[in-house]
Amino acid sequence: EEGFLDSVARLAGRLRQRLEGLVASHPLVVEEVRGEGLMLGLRVKPTNLDVVTALREAGLLTVPAGENVVRLLPPLNIENAQIDEAVGIIEEVCARFADSGD
Repeated sequence: EEGFLDSVARLAGRLRQRLEGLVASHPLVVEEVRGEGLMLGLRVKPTNLDVVTALREAGLLTVPAGENVVRLLPPLNIENAQIDEAVGIIEEVCARFADSGD
């Protein structure tokens, strides 16, 4: 559909910007954002399996990847509200890791 890829690029930019904010607000948990488009990953300081487990328990499915990365693979038709919800869950999990000192 016309405009679909433009929409995907806009949403990818929004997601990346929100995730970069997590790097700034939780530097003891998240080191960097990696990837292109909607195929993004968070390089984390705790073990990625611990973060993936905590995210799953909080309601967000992610997968572990190499170099201690948590991979995010949202669908191309993701909406702003879903991005906000996902980043909110990640924010909560990062805060728990920061508070626990892990």
